[in-house]
Amino acid sequence: MTVMPLPMVREAEDARAQELINALDTGFLKLLNWDWDLRVIFFPRSHPVLGMPDCQVDGCGKGAYQGGRLCCACYSRLKKSGTGQSVEDFIKTTKKSWGSIGQEFCRVPDCGRPWATRNAALCNAHLFQQRKSLKLTLEEFLRHPAVKPLPSFGECEVAACYRHRHSPTIVYCDAHHKRRRVAILEGRADEDEERWRLTCPAVAADREVSLRGLPTRVVAELLYIVQVRTANGVKTRDFWLRPLGDWLRVLAAPSLEALSDLDQAGLSVQCRSMVKASLKFLQRLGASPETERLKDTWDLTAFGHTGTLTFTSIHQEPLREAMKVWAYDDVPRRRGQGVRSCVQPRVAAMAMLSESLRLQRNDGGHIPALLSRTDIVNFLNRAAFLTENGKISARKRLNTIRCVRQVLSRLWGLGLTGPGQALAGLPPDFTIFPEDVPDEPEDTESGKDLPDEVMRQLCDNLDLLEESSSRESRVCTELLIDTGRRPDEICQLKWDCLERDPDGSLALLYDNHKAYRLGRRLPVGKATAAVITEQQERVRQWFPDTPVSELKLLPSGRANPEGTKPIKGISDAHRAWVDSLPDFLIPVVVEVDGQPVTKLIPFDKSKIFAYAYRHTYAQRHADANVRPDVLKDLMDHRQLSTTQGYYRVSQERRREAVDRVTALQFDRHGNRVWRKAQGLMDSEHVRRAIGEVATAYGVCKEPSNVAAGGQSCPLRFRCLGCEHFNTDVSYLPDLEVYLADLLRSRERLRSAFEADDWARSEAMPSEEEIRKVRRLITRVKADLDDLNAEERTQIEQAISVVRKTRTVMLGMPRVGQPLPDVRPRRSA
Repeated sequence: MTVMPLPMVREAEDARAQELINALDTGFLKLLNWDWDLRVIFFPRSHPVLGMPDCQVDGCGKGAYQGGRLCCACYSRLKKSGTGQSVEDFIKTTKKSWGSIGQEFCRVPDCGRPWATRNAALCNAHLFQQRKSLKLTLEEFLRHPAVKPLPSFGECEVAACYRHRHSPTIVYCDAHHKRRRVAILEGRADEDEERWRLTCPAVAADREVSLRGLPTRVVAELLYIVQVRTANGVKTRDFWLRPLGDWLRVLAAPSLEALSDLDQAGLSVQCRSMVKASLKFLQRLGASPETERLKDTWDLTAFGHTGTLTFTSIHQEPLREAMKVWAYDDVPRRRGQGVRSCVQPRVAAMAMLSESLRLQRNDGGHIPALLSRTDIVNFLNRAAFLTENGKISARKRLNTIRCVRQVLSRLWGLGLTGPGQALAGLPPDFTIFPEDVPDEPEDTESGKDLPDEVMRQLCDNLDLLEESSSRESRVCTELLIDTGRRPDEICQLKWDCLERDPDGSLALLYDNHKAYRLGRRLPVGKATAAVITEQQERVRQWFPDTPVSELKLLPSGRANPEGTKPIKGISDAHRAWVDSLPDFLIPVVVEVDGQPVTKLIPFDKSKIFAYAYRHTYAQRHADANVRPDVLKDLMDHRQLSTTQGYYRVSQERRREAVDRVTALQFDRHGNRVWRKAQGLMDSEHVRRAIGEVATAYGVCKEPSNVAAGGQSCPLRFRCLGCEHFNTDVSYLPDLEVYLADLLRSRERLRSAFEADDWARSEAMPSEEEIRKVRRLITRVKADLDDLNAEERTQIEQAISVVRKTRTVMLGMPRVGQPLPDVRPRRSA
C-alpha cells in the first residue's frame, strides 16, 4: 500500500516544538541517555517503569516482556518450535540463539570503524592486517606498534539509522545494505531510493528506539509522551514505541496532532492506544483555565478536576457562550471528585431548553432579545409531553426544570443580559417562576438501602468478586459495607488508616473530600479492623521499599510501580460481579384469590451499586435506634436534615404492618380487641401518630398523658394496671423480657437478708403483676398459634417493620449504650 506523506511545515517557525522541548525535564532526558544530535532513546535496564528484567534464557540479555521471563525473540522461538513446551522447560533446555546483537566497534583503540563479525572483533581493514599481513593472535595484534586506529567511513545514509558504514564505497551500514539488495532482488529497485532512505526503519536493537529522521516537533512530542507516561507510572516498551516512530516517518507527519483515524489504520492496537492517550497529553500541555474556557469542550484537568465538560449540545451561540461563563463561575465552587457529574447535568438541562427553542421558534432562538415568556411555556409543555410519552421520567423532568430555573437566575446575576454581553436584551420574563416547577413525584420505594436478604447473599459471594476482579475490589466492597463511607473515600484510604484510641477502641481515618473535611474518624469493629490489617500486610509485601506514609491501602494494579496510586473505583468490577450472581430473591406479600401470600420475587440488580452500601449502612443504624445526632456524626453530614432522610420506612410497608399487628391487639387483661379491616383506615394510622404515646410494653391512649408526651401519668411504669393501656403482638418480645426481669428481681430481693423488711416489701414485684404479665403473654401466644404458617410469617415480617419505627419509649429512663453491631455477617 502506498502511503502519502502529510504536508510538511517549516520547523524553524514551529513555536510548539520549542514549547515541548522546554517542557522536557533534563533529569528525565539524562535517564534516557538522550542526545539531541544522536536522537536515540536508550531505555534504562533497572528503572521501575521503563526498565525490563533480562530474559531468563541462558546467554540472552535482552529485555523480557512475556510474564517478565522471555524476550520477544525467545518467546517467538518458543511458539514456533511447536513442541508445546512450557516457559519453565524452555528456559531450562534452551540457550541463546545468536543473531544480531547490534553494532560494536573495532577492538583497536580509537578505531572509528565497526567490527566485521562478533568473533573477529576487528574492522575489515584491521582483520586483513591481523590475518594476512602480521598473522598474529588478537592479543598480540592489539599490542603491535604497527597497528594504528583508522577513521570512520561515516554514518549510514538511511535517515533513521545511526550505525556506521563498513566501506567507503557503500553508503549504508551492513544491515541496510543487505535490505537494499533484497529490495533489488525482489523487483522493488524502481522505488525511489531517496524516499527509501527517508522511510526505511532503523535496525531494531534491544532497549533502543531511534527517532532520527523525524521532525524536531515529533521527536519532542514522543519524548514528552514518554515523560508523562513515566511520571504517571505507565510502562512504555521499546517494541511499542519503535513501530509508532517508523509509521510517523513513513507518513512524514509534521506532528502527532496531524494524524487522523485514517492515518492510524496501519498501526497496531497498542500503538493506536498510545496515540489516543498521547493526543490527550499534548492537548493538556500549556492548557489553562483562560485558554480552556474558550473551547466548546473543556478538559477539566485545566481546572484541577477530571473528565470533560461539553457545551456542543447547546445550539444557540449566545446561549452557549453564556453557559461557558456560568460554568467558569460555577466550577471553582464545586467540591469533591465528581465535579463533572454536578455541572454537566445543568448544561444538559439548558441543552433541553435550547432544543425546545430550536424546534419551536422560526429563528431557532438565536436572538436573545426576541425570546419571551411564551418560549418558557413552550419548554415546560414540551417537558410535560416528553414525560407523558415515556421519553423522560417525572424525576428527570423535575430536575431539569429546577436546573434551568437555577441557571437562568444565575445568568441574570452574572450580568450576562446587559449591553455587550452574550445574552444582551434578554427580556425579564424569560425565566421560570416557582409555580412553574412541578410537584415532587410520589416515591413509594423504601429508599436506596438494600434488603437484608440481598446483603446476606452479597456477603456470601465476596470470594467470587475477588476471583473475577482483584483482592482490592473485595476489600473495598467489604469496607463500603462495614463503614458506609463514600466509594471515593474508601478508594483513597492511606495505608496507615487504622488507629487505636487511648481507650483501646479502633477508628478508621479517612478524608471527606466532598465537604473538604479532612482527617475524619469513624469507630469500627474488630472484624472490620481485621480486614484492614490483612490488607496492610499484603500491600507491605507488595511494595516493601515504599515508605508507609506514601502507600495506599488499596493500590492500583496498573501504572503504579511504588504503590502510591489508589484504585480509581470498582464500579465496573462490582457491576460485573453482581450481574454474574444468581437472582436475589426477597419475600413479598401478594394477593392470591383474595388472600395474602408470601412469594419470593427477584430483586432488581440495577439497584445494587457501590453507593447503595452507604444508604444501607445508615438505614441499619437508623433501624437499630441510633439517635439522629449520633448517626449524623457517623455519616459525616453537616445538616441533620440530611441524616433524618434515613429514618424512614416506606409508607406502604408501614401501613400494611400497622394493619396486621393492630388486628392482633389486646387490652391489659389479655382480651383480644377485635377490629374489622374496614376500621383500619386512615383514621387508625393518624391515631397512632397523634392519639397515643409509646410506653414500655404497649401504648397509652389517655388524652392528658398523650398531650404531655407521656410525662403526666401518676401510674408510671405500672401500665398493666391502667385501663388506658393496650398492647399488640409486636410488643411480645418486650413483655417476655419484662416478665424475666420481674422474676429475677423477686429472687434477688428474697435473698437480700441485709435489707429492711419495709424496703424489701416496697421493691418486691407483686404477684398480681407477675400473673397479669404471664396471662397477657399466654393469650398473645395462643392467638399466634391459631395462625397458619403463611399468616404467621406475614405477622413476623409486620412485627419487624413496626419495631423498626419504634425509636423511643416516652416516660421511661434511658441509659447510654455503645453503637450496635450492625455489620453484616460473612461466610466462613
